[in-house]
Amino acid sequence: MLAVKVCGIKDFEDAVDIASLGVWALGFILVPQSPRFIEPREAKAVIHAVRKRVLTVGVFQDSSLQEIRDLRAFCGFDLVQLHGHESPSFCRRLQKGVIKAFGVDESFEAAMVQEYEGVVDYFLFDTKKGSRSGGTGVSFPWEKIQGVTQKETPVIVAGGLNEKNLHTLLQAVIPFGVDFNSGVEKSPGKKDVRKIRKIMTAMKEMSI
Repeated sequence: MLAVKVCGIKDFEDAVDIASLGVWALGFILVPQSPRFIEPREAKAVIHAVRKRVLTVGVFQDSSLQEIRDLRAFCGFDLVQLHGHESPSFCRRLQKGVIKAFGVDESFEAAMVQEYEGVVDYFLFDTKKGSRSGGTGVSFPWEKIQGVTQKETPVIVAGGLNEKNLHTLLQAVIPFGVDFNSGVEKSPGKKDVRKIRKIMTAMKEMSI
């Protein structure tokens, strides 16, 4: 089955409920300007409650290497997701457990990720809209990443995904995983667990 990541976790009860559904990972956004920002001490408490049931991901954007290392250790993240302009050498210095995110717009070309091959553990593709590379709530032209999904690095697709367009995505590309955020929310940071449960059930029935 596809790996399912639910990002933008802020609510303790949401996290516990979602972790029980068999998702692959939960994402915690540590970018202060995001409406889904969570304080590190709150993320740490949630992670303690769901540890060993699901992987946890700290989401950063152009943070310093030391800040990422410190918060990863403090919160207990299994993986870190980098949404900024982090170079391959920067990613390499984090050693392991790195998801490198790329914003996709009309100018995106698959060759842009080549220098990160063998350096990071996962690629994540999200919608780029203006200066924003993620959190837009809209999808991108999935055919743009067809060449990347055929490479060795596992690919995660994000950007406006919900129960209605998941099947359409899978007709265009077959990624390692999918990342849900605004498409499974009641409000920023407050997840609709019923929607996630419905998606997980549908994926099991479709054997994807």
